[in-house]
Parts: sequence; structure tokens; C-alpha cells
Amino acid sequence: MFASFRIGLLAAAALTTSAAARPSEPDPVRYRVTPVMQGPDLQALEIEIRFRGDADGETRLELPNAWGGETELWRRLSGLTVAGASVAEDGPEARILKHRPGAPLTVRYRVSSGAAADPRAPYRPVVSPGWFSVLGETVFALPADSAGRPASFTWGSVPRGWTAASDAEHGAMGRPLSVGDVVESVSLGGADVTVQERDIPGGRLRVAARGRRPFTDAELADLAAQIIGADRSFWNDTAEPFFVAMTPLEDAPAASVYRGTGRADGFALYGTANVDLAAYRYLLAHEHSHTWVPRALGRMPEGAQEASGYWFSEGFTDFQAYRSLLRSGVWSPEEFVARLNETLGAYAASPARTAPNARVVADFWTDYAVEKLPYQRGMLLAWTWDRRLREATGGRLDLDDVLLRMRDGVRADSADATLASDRFFATYREMSGVDLSADYTRYVTDGAAVLLPADLFGTCAEIRTETFPAFDRGFDAEKTAAAGNVIIGLRTDSPAYAAGLREGMKIIKREAGQPGDSRVEYVLRVSDGAGERLIRFQPVGQGEITRQTVVLAPGLGEAARAACARSMSGA
Repeated sequence: MFASFRIGLLAAAALTTSAAARPSEPDPVRYRVTPVMQGPDLQALEIEIRFRGDADGETRLELPNAWGGETELWRRLSGLTVAGASVAEDGPEARILKHRPGAPLTVRYRVSSGAAADPRAPYRPVVSPGWFSVLGETVFALPADSAGRPASFTWGSVPRGWTAASDAEHGAMGRPLSVGDVVESVSLGGADVTVQERDIPGGRLRVAARGRRPFTDAELADLAAQIIGADRSFWNDTAEPFFVAMTPLEDAPAASVYRGTGRADGFALYGTANVDLAAYRYLLAHEHSHTWVPRALGRMPEGAQEASGYWFSEGFTDFQAYRSLLRSGVWSPEEFVARLNETLGAYAASPARTAPNARVVADFWTDYAVEKLPYQRGMLLAWTWDRRLREATGGRLDLDDVLLRMRDGVRADSADATLASDRFFATYREMSGVDLSADYTRYVTDGAAVLLPADLFGTCAEIRTETFPAFDRGFDAEKTAAAGNVIIGLRTDSPAYAAGLREGMKIIKREAGQPGDSRVEYVLRVSDGAGERLIRFQPVGQGEITRQTVVLAPGLGEAARAACARSMSGA
């Protein structure tokens, strides 16, 4: 009754209100990107931004500054000019534009890099003679407080024979585009860029790629379509195009590197040429799950505190990705168990395993073990809390139901600014009667180790828990990898040193061994002035670790394997 009455009042008021008195939509911020060529070679990307200045005659223009571990991104910009305003610096990362109130302004500048696609820093903008790959956060300036304003995106003149593609183009496909969408975009272009298209539920998928790999662009597009289709069918609320950009990285000596980051309506993949297609299954599923976790479930902490919520945004995304890959058949039960055991092994061996969440905030971008911790911790908590919910509801509900209800709540009230993690705890308590606040304090805030219950997967698989000597290579693995696999930080009291490994030797290949498991002999092929040889040692360190392993039930027939795939994936 109240709702109908209020609607009637609003309708009557609308009839007596002139069109001139209604608030108007702000003019869009118009972005255009043009490759700048010198002969056949790309020299820079010219960025043009057209918008109306603020009504008070002063507009703050924010330049790219820090994102994804990169800092001072504004250094890659040159030749900034503004037509219609005077320009003054407001620190190196911003400009103050003074102009007539509401005046039309045109900002132009160029972005260049000259850098290779570095496996150690994949998210840097790359502007090379034959191609470019850029994330919006690293190249696009924006008027202050404009992320929610409408926007448009176009390409300028693209060289003959080149292909340029971006998810920012989705604004030309009927989807409303905001400044935030343009800033959170990925763009790839070059003479050898290909674009594959596939139908997916609710839209069209484009996959742009370049470079050599042990699989075809068509195979990548097929895999992406299968994973994206399964996720969209599960969430049942996405009807828009989707875009994937595959950027090649320079080869890393004796290493395979692949990374990815989610975009508003797509994601960016990066990889060295020696990464096979199977490795991208997880990455594609993880990045696509970010469409909902946490985007559709609530907001993240802001600024420097964002990493405090990564246990949810990354860990629960991994949980959803693993379940989706098993549910859709992309992973077999054996592959699912193998990947879960990789996570359990890495978590058990992590030097940051019991780090408090405050350390995640402080060191996420500078310490690899800390960077991986919220993925591991959050996923293990998701499995644990999924089981507790099933117990509390007699098997009627699981964690999928909590996440779907969270999504529905955000959809019903998009102005609600509740943190996604807070919304999760409240929804979980509402649906199960279980308060997880003590768990949060113990495992997330204080950093206690998470152990999965032995019967997590019922009769389909057993969780075994073992304690054995800590794993220790005897040298600094991160610094060694950064030095091109030249041994750095070797300790003279280590089994590796006793076996003959020496500082400065170069690792050609790890012939045997399981990182994280001191029970398996480590065998390194190394070289120095005396030539190549094998170094064998037991990688035993100080103290003990507790490691869990998932063991699939033996002798499962085809029907039992299918039933276990359904139950372990929440289907």
C-alpha cells in the first residue's frame, strides 16, 4: 500500500515538473587512444580526454600513479597539454585545471615505455615497436571524483594491418560505460594481434592474443568460452559482452610465468611462451569469478587497507573457481585433487603461513609468500565454513547459497556500501545461525593455521594430516630466481651446502623434488666453471610443518566419479 501510494505521488509530481527543471545527466568523459607511429614502428600511444570542467572553474586531473605494485606511473606520460584551461601541478600525480565554469576541456598526452613485457612486472604498460598492451589504471588520467560519470571510448587512426581491441569498446555495443570502466580496462594491439569470437550465455566473447604459445588462439577461446559459460549459468545474471586479452611475456630463464587480473567486463592474461593451456584453466576460472566475487557481493576496503579484504576477494574466488572447474568438467576429480594438494602443500611450507592479516596489508606487494597467503587462507576457510553450513542446515544449504543471497541483496540495493566480508558474515549467520566472528579473529586477524576437517569430502576423498621436518632448499629461492637462477643466499649449515651446492652456481633445471615436502629428495642440475653436474640433497630445515593431503577414494567407477565430482563441487 505505501509503495503504491508513493509511486502515485511521484508520478503526479512528474506531470507538473518541467523538463528544464529536472537534473540532467552529466556530459560523458570521452577517451580516444591513437597509436603514434614513426615509419613502421610504434613510438607511443596518444591519449585524448574530452570533458566539461567543474562548475566552479577549477578541476583536478588525476594522473596514473600506483597500481599492481607499480609506482610513479605518471613518469611514463609526456607532453601533457590542456585546451581550454591553464595547468598547474598539484604534486607529480595531479594537475589543477583553471577554466571558465563548465568549459569544454581537451587533455592530450602520450604514453611510452620502450620496455619489454617483464615477467617480474607483467602489469607495466608495454609500448613496443610492433605492439602494445596496457591496463587502464596505468595509462588513463581522469577528472577527480568522476569514476561514476558516463564515458565513451574510441580508437583513433590505427595503422593499416594492425588490430586493436579493448573491453572499453563495449560502450559501443550498447552497454553503458563509466569512467571507472575505462580506467579498469585492458587494451591490446599490434600487427600480429588476432581476435577470436565465441557465443556465451548473455553475450559475445572476444579473445585478443599475440605471441607464440604451445596452443592455438582458437583453443584458448574455446576454453575461455567453456569456463565463462559455466560461471554465467551458475550465477544466472550476466548479459553483456566479455573480453580476454592474452599478452606474451619475455621468457624467464628456467621458469614458467603466468599471471592475470580481472577487469570490469573481462580479464587480462599474461604468460611466457612455455606455459601450456592446462595452466590457464585455473587462471581463467579465477579471473572470471571476480566478476561476482567480490564485485557483485559488496565493496572492498579502500586505499592502503584494500589488502585486508583479500582473504575474501581472492580466497573465496579461488574456492568458486575450483568448484566451477570441477562442476563444469574442465577438471576431472583427479585434477581437482591434484590442484587442491598443490595449494595445501604451498600453504604448509609457506614462511608466512601464520602471519597476521596486518602483515598482508603491509607486505602484499613486496613479499611473494605474503602475496599468496590470502588466496590460500581464504580458500581453506571457505571450504571449512561450507562444511559447517551444510552441517548446521542438515545439508540443505552450502556456501553457494550464501554467495547467491549476497548477490541478490546487492542487486536489490546497489547504494548499500557494506563491505563484502561484513555482508558475508551477516548473511551466513542469518542462514545458518552460526556466528563466525571468533573464527575470523583467530584465523584472519591473528593468523592461526587453518586445517581442513578429515571428512570434508565425505566418502569421495580423505583429508590426511601429517607432521614432518620443515622444507628448506638452503638458499634464497626468490633472490635466486630474480638473479636468473644463480644461487644467492646459500647457508653453509644446510644439507644443500653439504651436498656440494655453492653460491654463484647456476640452476639449469630441477630434476626431482617437491617444493614444500622435505621427504622427497631434491635434485638440481647446476653449472659453474667446472661444467654441469647434479646436486642431490634432502631439503630438511629446522622445526616441523603440518601438511594436509587430499586422497581420492580408490576404485571409483565412472558413475561414482561423476557423483563425487558433483558433491565435491557443490552441485
